[in-house]
Amino acid sequence: MKVLIVDQDGFGLDFCLRCARAGHEVRWFFQDREDYNPGLGKGFKIIERINNYVGSVEWADIIIPTGNSQFIDRLDFFKRRGANVFGPSKKSADLEIKRKFGLDVVKKAGLEVPEYQVFNSLEEAKQHVLKTKQRFVFKTMGDAEDKSLSYCSHSAADMAQKIQNWQDLKMNPKGPVMLQVFIPGIEIGVSKWMGKKGFIGKANENFEHKKLMPGNKGPNTGEMGTLMSYVNESKLFDETLGKLEKELLEMGHLGDVDLNFIIGKEGEYKGKPLVLEWTTRWGIPAFHIMTACHKGDPVKWMYDACTTGEDTSNMMTDIAVGVVIGIPDMPYNKAPWQENDGVPIYGVTPKLEKYVHPCLIGIEKVYQMEDDNVVKRPTWVSKGNWLAVVTGTGKDVKTAMGRAYKVEDEIKVSDKISRNDIAKDSEKFLPELHEMGYATHFEFERKKS
Repeated sequence: MKVLIVDQDGFGLDFCLRCARAGHEVRWFFQDREDYNPGLGKGFKIIERINNYVGSVEWADIIIPTGNSQFIDRLDFFKRRGANVFGPSKKSADLEIKRKFGLDVVKKAGLEVPEYQVFNSLEEAKQHVLKTKQRFVFKTMGDAEDKSLSYCSHSAADMAQKIQNWQDLKMNPKGPVMLQVFIPGIEIGVSKWMGKKGFIGKANENFEHKKLMPGNKGPNTGEMGTLMSYVNESKLFDETLGKLEKELLEMGHLGDVDLNFIIGKEGEYKGKPLVLEWTTRWGIPAFHIMTACHKGDPVKWMYDACTTGEDTSNMMTDIAVGVVIGIPDMPYNKAPWQENDGVPIYGVTPKLEKYVHPCLIGIEKVYQMEDDNVVKRPTWVSKGNWLAVVTGTGKDVKTAMGRAYKVEDEIKVSDKISRNDIAKDSEKFLPELHEMGYATHFEFERKKS
């Protein structure tokens, strides 16, 4: 099969390699940009990196975009002309990108969202905080780049000062902003794949870890790791995302779709899943972890879902843990790519390679130890600061964690950044969710019979 990956942010390398190793022809489009290393993917000879995907549209049996903002308008055009594009439509992408639109859709379907108000400026939002003296979560209502301003405050004073700091820095969002009432609870996501005729496969329940440091401290990142599992039964899916199949089909959505929730722990919201946001694209590193749970051909089931709507997916229900490995200046991404180019990634042996999902890397000859000698051999090297996702699976969380971190410990990188506690806090919150009837597939440690 001929597979074209249209990669928005450069994170498609692992999937390209898996498709190529399964015997498919792969073309990987990633547009050269000033802020990205032109050596990304260099040295992986089983895939072809291209600089213009349009000329490969007719060549491809299936086209898979990794994102939902760049290229989607053009891919919608090709989809209307018969191309098999397994990804979001412009309208379904807007569920995530245009936050108010996404919340309006779920409210119309009868789902609950945390109480919020919309303001036309930072000053209006700040004055509301000062007047109400409540604790809020601040979010933008505009495009993806504005979402870097999202902030969960510790108090009304903290929120007001944060907004003041943004004002002082003249970091004004492009459009309206939202203040969402803070609700104590447990964050959880549920996703499912969409084919031509509707949902396919199993629901995936997941718990993201967005902070840089252990203990959920430090700055927000895209995500430092995730606990997840495909499940045979999901109360959360049935109550929420499962009710939106018709709307997603009408929008022309294909591929993965995820809803993220806070499940209240107290008061009027106790036990209620409240929608926080959509993800209508590959989650990063969620998609890398999903691939560790997919059996058989990595892309044939996507082709079937996209063309006939037939469900040929084969997903195991083991618990999976994924850990992100990076280097400075992660997560700020301010340094030029030349500053983190060519850092060797040692320890990726053929035995471990199955569990190490490469991201912003290439292959170059670097110094290695061979017995007592120093030699140069082809080795994975950094081509950015987001290097890889390490995965482990098992029948319970503790086993999956142990396997993921056993591999993570073998990966040696200068100034390596990774969290050592991905999924650890689930030992505390899973019993609370189980009492509410959610995430019942997850056990932190299985009782021995």
